[in-house]
Amino acid sequence: MTNHALGERAGSESYLETVSAELRRLGHEVVFFSTRCGVTAERFRAAGFEVVDTADRLPPDVDVIHGQHTDTVASVRTRLPHAPLVFAMHSWVIPVEDPVAELGAAAYLAFNDLTRARLSAHAATSGAEIVRLTQPVTVSYADGIRTQLATDSVRAVAVSRRMIAAPERLARACAEAGITFEWVGSPERPSVDAREEMRSADIVFAVGRTAVEAMAAGRATFVVDEASLGGWVTPASYAALEADGFTGHLTDTGTDGLTELLVGYDAELGAHARRLAVEHHAVQHHAAALVDLYLRVADQSTDLVCPPAMELLAAERYALEQRAVRAEWSAAERARELQEVRRELSEVTAQRDRFRRQRNRARRAATMSKDPSRILGRFRRR
Repeated sequence: MTNHALGERAGSESYLETVSAELRRLGHEVVFFSTRCGVTAERFRAAGFEVVDTADRLPPDVDVIHGQHTDTVASVRTRLPHAPLVFAMHSWVIPVEDPVAELGAAAYLAFNDLTRARLSAHAATSGAEIVRLTQPVTVSYADGIRTQLATDSVRAVAVSRRMIAAPERLARACAEAGITFEWVGSPERPSVDAREEMRSADIVFAVGRTAVEAMAAGRATFVVDEASLGGWVTPASYAALEADGFTGHLTDTGTDGLTELLVGYDAELGAHARRLAVEHHAVQHHAAALVDLYLRVADQSTDLVCPPAMELLAAERYALEQRAVRAEWSAAERARELQEVRRELSEVTAQRDRFRRQRNRARRAATMSKDPSRILGRFRRR
């Protein structure tokens, strides 16, 4: 199993963590590969998994590659050009998530309707099988001992490292609804694994896999981020939210009614979310579907020759887009600062002109006060 990075526990990392444990319970051996190892890699090693950070250390007898992110898949292909590849796509917007025909995937995995539509439209997937699965979460019989939801004082937690303006909006809406609010993942409140914070909350604001993990914990789950507002996960809203990967991009209810939506909180929302997670997202079913797919492609050995430059090109493409986006934001920030300086300069110039006019009036008044003929003239006019 490959991943662009095995650092902080984000969406694709938590997916691998969930699935690999279940594959091992089914008797299969999993090896992880990433050139950017960190906290998640150490967690895998502590759990007894092998984690490799250079392609030449990969075992030669791999039966199937479960590939995520083109840069790491390209690295693996230089070492294992003939092993069948299943390419998993989690996002429709990140460059390293897009398939590359030269990597020779035998099948593709999509985890929501948005990614499936992109895979179906992509030239690289022509003639290959595309399998649509739901995001898996750990479901255990021991979950019956989870903390019960509150009946009086309600506590909400937003779980995200990427929120910017949303936490302030959520905090204000929660205050109006009489709900205690906390943001986990902020620079002031980092978290290695936010599932612990979610278990002690009544309401979880989240998107993507985090929202599904909140559902599995039996928490009332509210889909929201900077760009969308999907609302509560309920039996009625579930199908549409699952289709867009619990992002709210296809089900946005608008941002004007956030407080009104929160007032609709009910403790039963957590129970509904839990039942939906167990029915549709249990990792046991997901892992079984993966093994079935692995077996279907296991005999599809390829004569692929992946040039070493492919790895470099994939990594450079991702890095180039990151630099381009950073440059765009930096240019926008400089433009904003320049506009602010110009506004301040205009204000200072106007103030300077006012001071000059006041000075000139004061000089004229002082000159007149020293000229007796002008003083007598004023008296005569009076």
